[in-house]
Amino acid sequence: MAKKGIVTAALLVGAAGAGFAGYKYLYSGQSNPRDLAEVIPADAYMAAYISNEPEAWAKLQKFGTPTAQKIITAQLKEAEQNFLAQSKMDFNNDIQPWLGNIMVAILPDTSDRSAKPHILVAIGIKDKIKALNFANKLKAQSKEPTKKLDYKGIEIADNSQGSNQIFSAIVNDRLVVAPEQRTLELAIDTAKGQPSLASKAGNDWFKADTLQLKQPIMAFYLPDYLQGVQQLLKSGKQPVTLDPATLNQLKKIQSLGGGIAIDDAGIRMKLVAKTDGTTLSLPTTSAKAIGSFPAETFALIGGTGLSQIWTEANKVAQTQPGTQQIFTQMRQGFTQSTQLDLDKDVFSWMSGEYTIGMMPVSRGITAMAGFGGALTIDSTDRAVTDNTVTKLVNLAKGYGLSVEQRQVGSTQISDIKAPAGQGTLLSYGWLNDRSLTVAVGDGLLDKIANHAGESIDRTPNFAATMGAMPSPKQSYSYIDVEKLYSLFNGKMSSAMGKAIPADANAMITSVQGLGMSSTQPDKNTNRVEALLTLKPNK
Repeated sequence: MAKKGIVTAALLVGAAGAGFAGYKYLYSGQSNPRDLAEVIPADAYMAAYISNEPEAWAKLQKFGTPTAQKIITAQLKEAEQNFLAQSKMDFNNDIQPWLGNIMVAILPDTSDRSAKPHILVAIGIKDKIKALNFANKLKAQSKEPTKKLDYKGIEIADNSQGSNQIFSAIVNDRLVVAPEQRTLELAIDTAKGQPSLASKAGNDWFKADTLQLKQPIMAFYLPDYLQGVQQLLKSGKQPVTLDPATLNQLKKIQSLGGGIAIDDAGIRMKLVAKTDGTTLSLPTTSAKAIGSFPAETFALIGGTGLSQIWTEANKVAQTQPGTQQIFTQMRQGFTQSTQLDLDKDVFSWMSGEYTIGMMPVSRGITAMAGFGGALTIDSTDRAVTDNTVTKLVNLAKGYGLSVEQRQVGSTQISDIKAPAGQGTLLSYGWLNDRSLTVAVGDGLLDKIANHAGESIDRTPNFAATMGAMPSPKQSYSYIDVEKLYSLFNGKMSSAMGKAIPADANAMITSVQGLGMSSTQPDKNTNRVEALLTLKPNK
C-alpha cells in the first residue's frame, strides 16, 4: 500500500505533463538520492526520498499471511481504480513505466514577508519515450493550453489553473516541479553551478554508507538540524520561538537522517544523528540478564547508566527554570515521604546494567490486568543499595504491610504483602552479588531466580528480531507482537464491545516482533535502529 503513496506525487507530475515536450533522447538519468539532490539548492533544510525501484519493494511479497496479502492486494486495486476514475490514467500503464525515484525538498522563504516554506520536487525519469507518451495523453485531456517560459535557456511549463500554480521543467534529465516559479528557477540555477544539497560542505548524507540501509524505500534528511527545526516551527499556523536553553540543546545535533528498507528479516528503520560530540555517552550493555527472563516474556527494555542519565537530565534542567523547579520538587517530595536522598540513596548506585521485562500473570493482585513486570538492575555499591532497600521495607511495614522471606534455589526472596491476605504487592531478591531483581506479579521472581525452562533469548521470535540487530549497543527494547496480541486480544475486544475487525486482525497477526536498539559508533554519531519482523508468506 505504501508504494501507491507515489500516486500523490504522480498527480503533481500530471499537472506538469507538458514539460516533457522537448525530450528527444532515449537515455534516462539516474535517480538515486545523491543524483536527485544535485538539482536541490543547498539551503534546503529538509529532503525526503521515495524509491520507485521494483527491487526495493519486491521483498515485501515474501512476508505476510495469505489473508493479509489479499487485503493489501485489494486495497492497491481500489487505489488504482480511484486514480483511474479521477485522472483517466492507468497508473501501471501510463505512469509506473517512466516514473523514477522522487525527492521532495523544503526550502526556506528568502523574503521577510512570510515564513512560508517552499516545496520543490525532483523526479527521475526511467523511460523518456513513455514519459513523452504520457505528456501527450495528458495534453490531449487538458482544457487549457500550457504557457511556456524561458529561464537561462531551459523551458518552464506553467500549468497553473486559477489559484493553483504548478511549474515544471526538465533539469539535468530530471522532472522538477514546484508551486512557485522562483523555486523552480532556483533549481535551474543549482543545475547550472550554484551549490546543491548534494555538494553542500560537510554534508555526507548521500553517501551509501551513512544510513547503512541497502535500497531504502524511503529516507529523510535534515542537513542542518537546528535550522530545520526552527523553520518548521516558524511555518506553522502559530509560529513558535525556542528559548535560549532549548536552542543550546538542539545545537548539539548537527544533522539528522533516517530511512526505511525491506530486507530478509522484515522492515528495517534507521535514524542517524551527527552531533558535536558533547551528547551523553553511555557504556555498552552485555544484555546478560535477558537469559534469566522466561520464554513467555512479551516485552523487554534494557540498557546501562541510569545514574548518568539522571545526572545529565539535572544538568539540562539547570538551564531551564521551569524544569529545574520540577526536579527540586521531586527531590523534596521523595525525601519527605521516604527520608532518603534521591541522588545519594537511589541513583548513585545505578550506573550498571538494567533490564525490565513484562510477563503474563494468572493469579494474585495483578491477575485482573493479566500481566506483571520485573526489573533486574546491577548495583555498583551493594552496601548503599541494601541500606536503601531496608529503609523502604521498614517504611512499608509502617503502612501495615508485612514482609515474608523464602528461599528459591540459591536466591532469598522477600515478599511484601498487603494486609488481610490480599496477596503479594511485590517481591525482591539478589540473584547474585551485583544484580537486584524487583518483581510485581505473583510467581514472576520465582521464574527468574529458578532459570527453569526456556529463556526469552532462545525463542524463535526473539532470535529472528534481536539477532538481526547491531551489537554492541547502549540500549535495546523488544516486543513479541504475537504473544502480546494473544494476551490482550480478548481484553481489547471486550473493551471495544466487538471483535477486532478482520482486516486489522490479519495485519497484526502477520507481525512476529518489534526490536529497537541504540548504538554510538563514535562520539559524533548516534544511531537508533528498529526492525519489524514479519511472518513469511507461505
